[in-house]
Amino acid sequence: MTQEFEATHIEPPKSEAEEGDVEALIQGAIKELEQTKAAKPAEEKIKVESFTATPITPAAKPAPAAPEKKAEPVKPKAEPKKEAPKEPESPYAQTFKEYKQGDIITGKVARVDQSSVLVDIGYKADGIITNDEIRSSDQLKVGDTIKVYIDNLENKEGYVELSKKKADFEAGWHLANEAFKSKKLLQAKVTSAVRGGLVVECEGIHGFVPASQVSRKPGTELESLKGQTIPVKVIEVNRRQGKVIMSNRSAAGEKEREDAKKLINELEVGQTRRGKVSSLKNFGAFVDLGGIEGLVHLSELSWKRVKNPGDVLKVGQELDVFVLGVDKVNNKIALGLKELQPDPWETVKEKYKPGAIVKGRVARLVKFGAFVELDEYLEGLVHISELSTRSVRNPEDAVKPGDEVEVKILRVLPDEQKIGLSIKEALLDKERKQVQEKQAEASKITIGDIIAEKQRQKAETEEDEEQVEGKPDTNEVPSEA
Repeated sequence: MTQEFEATHIEPPKSEAEEGDVEALIQGAIKELEQTKAAKPAEEKIKVESFTATPITPAAKPAPAAPEKKAEPVKPKAEPKKEAPKEPESPYAQTFKEYKQGDIITGKVARVDQSSVLVDIGYKADGIITNDEIRSSDQLKVGDTIKVYIDNLENKEGYVELSKKKADFEAGWHLANEAFKSKKLLQAKVTSAVRGGLVVECEGIHGFVPASQVSRKPGTELESLKGQTIPVKVIEVNRRQGKVIMSNRSAAGEKEREDAKKLINELEVGQTRRGKVSSLKNFGAFVDLGGIEGLVHLSELSWKRVKNPGDVLKVGQELDVFVLGVDKVNNKIALGLKELQPDPWETVKEKYKPGAIVKGRVARLVKFGAFVELDEYLEGLVHISELSTRSVRNPEDAVKPGDEVEVKILRVLPDEQKIGLSIKEALLDKERKQVQEKQAEASKITIGDIIAEKQRQKAETEEDEEQVEGKPDTNEVPSEA
């Protein structure tokens, strides 16, 4: 809305002072108009014309009021036009990708000839790789996706000249730099052995492993490692000199740790694993499971008692072991051998019954008695009170290790793996048997046998008497004729 001003009738000025009052009045009106303009909204624009004081002569008529100026309507700002979404490139448009010499791109093998390989690189022309630009170890076939280096965007035949060797070379340097920064473990193939170390190839790049950085057993020649794949770590990269130095020693230790960590995470109680005896100790045997060792305690070597692990195992021997326990925090593994053998305690009740008398061998003596070996795997205890029919203070007073003895089975406890034996009861049983045999022999003489014996004796007496009566009396005096 435009501020309206009413025309004011001014008397003709009679002096200069009066003209100054009129000018002040006009300036006040202009100031009031400007204040009103500032108070209006920003979108309303008011155009104010400047007023110029005009001297009024006495004969002049009052000036008519200035025509009302209406504010021009505010035009809305035009909104920026939204760009239409780009349509995806058509397969045909994609064939015109922009490449430049030196780019490393990905392509797909389209054809393999005796002298070259044709590669589809998604360009207006196919790429071609001659045999001298392919590594001898590469075995390319149709459909393979490979990285290639652009040597020339167009040759005489219109093909894009490519090189796989250069692409592999660049990839190798990139790998070497990344492996050097991250201390990554790599696998390298030994291509040759020289005086100072090993020349290796790792994913397209050649490196050198100094002899001091080769992990090997004493007496092993470097030449014996040719053709093998060994773990390495990059310890120096110098592209300007074309030098990549690697270490097998530090990588070997890290690989062993990685293998051990992986293996221990795979192990579970109850598994059967193949291993090799690495060392023998007084308390058992250590078995290498392929990166980490486990302990077979002396008591787990066999169901029978074992004094020396060397009596059962040999260093370097390969065997199956049973996983008894896995401590992943301390990297400790408990193994067993007897768990893979038949458990003699499962059939002990069938073989040894209480009350039976069997033979055994005294295996060892303890303060409270003696252990007697019944067979290859089972032992029983003869308590000191059961060693003899007489009182015994020390087991060695009754028996000695190695003695062959007869024992009576008192009790069989398979769950506790215990067998109670007695030498005393075996001796008493033997004495009782002898008494019973004598009594049995005595009980066989019947009344008939006694009568027959008396009759036999009587007949012998009568026969003796008859013989005496039939002899002439030498003391008689002959009669006279």
